[in-house]
Amino acid sequence: MPAKLIDMAVSNNILIVALESSRLLRVDLDNPLEVEEIEITRKQSDGKIAKIFFDPTGRHLIITTDHGENYYFYEKWRRTKPLPKFKGVTITSIAWNKQATLTDPSTREILIGTKNGLIYETCIEPTDEYFKKEEKYFKQVYSIHESTMPITGLYFEQFPVNNRKYFVMATTSTRIYQFIGFVGPNTNRGERAIFENLFAKYDVNPGFQELPGDLPHSELHFFSRYHELQQQGIAETFAWLTGPGIYHGSLVFGSQNKGDSVIDDVQLLQYPATPSDDDFRKPVIDIPISVALTEFHFILLYKDRVRAICQLNDQIVYEEMIPVAHGERVVGMTVDDIKKTFWIYTTLAMYELTINNEERDVWKLYLEKKKYNSALRYCKDPAQKDKVFTAQARDYFGQRRYKMSAETFANSTVPFEEVALMFVEKDEVDALRVYLMNKLTRLRKSDQTQKTMIATWLVDLYLSKLNDLEDFASSAHCAPPSNDTSNPEPSAEYFLDQLEEIRDEFKNFLEMYNGYLHRPTTYHLMASQNRTNEYLFFASLIGDYEKVISYWITEKNWTKALEVLSKEADPDVFYKFSPVLMENEPYETVNVWMRQNNLNPRQLIPALLRYDHKKVSEKYAQNQATRYLSHVVTTLNNTDPAIHNFLLTLYATQKTSDETALLAFLKNEGFEMHYDLDYALRLCTQNGRTQSCVHIYSQMGLYEEAVNLALKNNDLELARINADKPDDDEMLRKKLWLNIAKHVIQENKDTKGALEFLKQSNLLKIEDILPFFPDFVLIDDFKQEICEALEKYNDTIDDIKAEMEEATKTGDSIRLDIRELRSRFALVNPVERCYLCNSPLFNREFYIFPCQHGFHADCLTDKMYKILPARHIKRLKAIQDYMAKETNPVSQSPVGPTAKLMNTAKNVIFSTDAAIAENKQEHDLVMGKIDQLREELDDVVASECILCGETMIKSVDQPFIDDDELDVITSWAI
Repeated sequence: MPAKLIDMAVSNNILIVALESSRLLRVDLDNPLEVEEIEITRKQSDGKIAKIFFDPTGRHLIITTDHGENYYFYEKWRRTKPLPKFKGVTITSIAWNKQATLTDPSTREILIGTKNGLIYETCIEPTDEYFKKEEKYFKQVYSIHESTMPITGLYFEQFPVNNRKYFVMATTSTRIYQFIGFVGPNTNRGERAIFENLFAKYDVNPGFQELPGDLPHSELHFFSRYHELQQQGIAETFAWLTGPGIYHGSLVFGSQNKGDSVIDDVQLLQYPATPSDDDFRKPVIDIPISVALTEFHFILLYKDRVRAICQLNDQIVYEEMIPVAHGERVVGMTVDDIKKTFWIYTTLAMYELTINNEERDVWKLYLEKKKYNSALRYCKDPAQKDKVFTAQARDYFGQRRYKMSAETFANSTVPFEEVALMFVEKDEVDALRVYLMNKLTRLRKSDQTQKTMIATWLVDLYLSKLNDLEDFASSAHCAPPSNDTSNPEPSAEYFLDQLEEIRDEFKNFLEMYNGYLHRPTTYHLMASQNRTNEYLFFASLIGDYEKVISYWITEKNWTKALEVLSKEADPDVFYKFSPVLMENEPYETVNVWMRQNNLNPRQLIPALLRYDHKKVSEKYAQNQATRYLSHVVTTLNNTDPAIHNFLLTLYATQKTSDETALLAFLKNEGFEMHYDLDYALRLCTQNGRTQSCVHIYSQMGLYEEAVNLALKNNDLELARINADKPDDDEMLRKKLWLNIAKHVIQENKDTKGALEFLKQSNLLKIEDILPFFPDFVLIDDFKQEICEALEKYNDTIDDIKAEMEEATKTGDSIRLDIRELRSRFALVNPVERCYLCNSPLFNREFYIFPCQHGFHADCLTDKMYKILPARHIKRLKAIQDYMAKETNPVSQSPVGPTAKLMNTAKNVIFSTDAAIAENKQEHDLVMGKIDQLREELDDVVASECILCGETMIKSVDQPFIDDDELDVITSWAI
């Protein structure tokens, strides 16, 4: 060192050293070889440096002298600046503001303690203008009453729940003060003092605690587990260096107000005695120079050594001698709260005290103090935790806190049998149940056997507990009132509440662990202890609805049975229990069926057969079997013939004579009938369902039988409806209407009715029904109708005559057109060529068309062979063969179809009179036949021009190259 060291501070890895020569050295510990000297702008009369104060961020530094001069240094400066408002004030402590961030260059509001017991508030904001003052204000906010002792420690903290509520702690060498209150509004911050309001309430009789002693120096330190640069945590513990010892405790922030204390769990650690240099048998107590606070230890600095004392057991765990040279003395100790480093400095040297693995054996110390939760928090491995759990569980067991012991034992590795036996021997069934439950939750999924055994044991314990509570409740209810008011017996209500609580707990257990229970064993336990409700709950929980339904059926509680059945998804369960339920509670049973879409109605027929509507007809007017089957057929669109036939049977066999429902069912079937028509007809006939029989006859197409049956029952309207049904057979319809008319005339003797009936029908006339009238009958009633019929006949005859005359005229016109067609001709140029072979047209026989296209007869025929349908080609060949045979009976050599056609045409056209004269009669017959065939040949071959007629239009989708020409295309391939 260039000079003796007076003071030192470390913050945020920045080290500041004050030298006796009034110089300051600044070292960035990240680059320790670069030492920066800070120039202090001071006069000789300003005095020597007394102390330096460095804020936690490592940016703001305040230097105070023994003459009351103060200076300020900011991290980016080269020299200090004086603080004129601080003149005459010797600073002994500073409470820095944790809300000062790196983005804000100011210190924010800070509190300053002085050597004469005053507290000031100020806010310093650095500026590059030399003559501008950094301190915005500097105001006294409090004075320690009746004391001129220096304020050795100062600290303030914001309450977590209110940003305007603060806690301030101040200490002297013998007193500790606490201040709690609200500061001024935020709008005043940085411009004027905000702590005036807080301290104003403590002007009279401030509360403090005093410890005796005449220690010339004192320190106040705080520890925060989370102390980072951007966000500094709330202090958790404090330590105050006093004459009698280290006064320490924890800080608890809650709803405290003026007069309350934030300090909790206060203790005084007396300084350890050390052997005297003169007589080692006479220990002496040395008072440390300085103290530092860690999470679990106090670090005490003496004039020649450093000690670490554990806060948990007050034992010295570390001691190291400090090498001090002649003329050198230990000055003090400083702590970097951000980086958690500890520094000891003498007048000539400085040392860093390194702390490693401070939490190593903390769990053991907490365990010895029976602070089990704290011990668990600092355990490093499962073995350590197991030791803590075991000790805690045995401790609880010794204190008869059996349930807490059970919960803790479940976390330990103490053998299962040992723990269970401990609770069994103490008859602590409730604690055993807690232990088993906690143990069950911690077993792995693979431990199926263990889980099943423990779960089964728990079932037995729960059932026994429920029975005991019911017995206690019954006994308490029957017991006479107790006169002992000092120790009253529990009431029945108390046991009933306990019973309800255990029952809910048991249900939750079953819901969670039913998958691990052996079902037959569980059923047996519940049944043997007569726990019906739990039995039914368990069965419902695991979906074993058969047992629940069987129970309620046994109890004849049909409503409960149906309620459970409605939750079932297995159709077989419905088929099993439906017969008895349908017999006893048909309406609700059908309601349950109708809510299930996965049932096969055929399987429910046995249950429907058990239903007897007579038993419930007073309660339910509607037949429940027909209600369900109707729902199945109409809503679910069931097509099973068995269901339709059964529903038909139910409708047909009803006691009522009303056929509305039966007819509605038959008509709703439509044309796709799913019932047996023969069976339906036989059934309706047997039960006298006439209208239904008529409908069935009609569905079978037996309209005559339908009409006759309707007439047999004198139901004319029904007969008329069915008479009109054969729409495509007018003769049958007329016959049916005649049958109805005959019935009306002959059976009902209703002449007027027959005439009215005649008007309704469009098929019958008066002459059709006249034969049905008696031989002697007055025609007065229908004389008008007869006259109208005769007039209609007369009109019809006139219409026929007019049609005949029109037909004669049309025939004459057609004959005239034929004669004109025979005289039609076309002018052909002598050089005209055939449009198919390009040869002169006159070389051979040809056809000429109105479009002026001309073709040789044989060319046109050959072309037609390619495009005519097969049946026309066959007919064309037959015509050619016949004409060739008749015109040229003996052929010397075979000729092709074209030659045949030419010979035939030549013989027909150029026949000589000599040949005809030989056999005129035969010739006439042949020529007649040939003329007929020639006309047919012309119709086939020359009906239209093949180049501009319909044939050419239809060939537009034919390929240019036929299939037989594909080989030619292939030969041109490269």
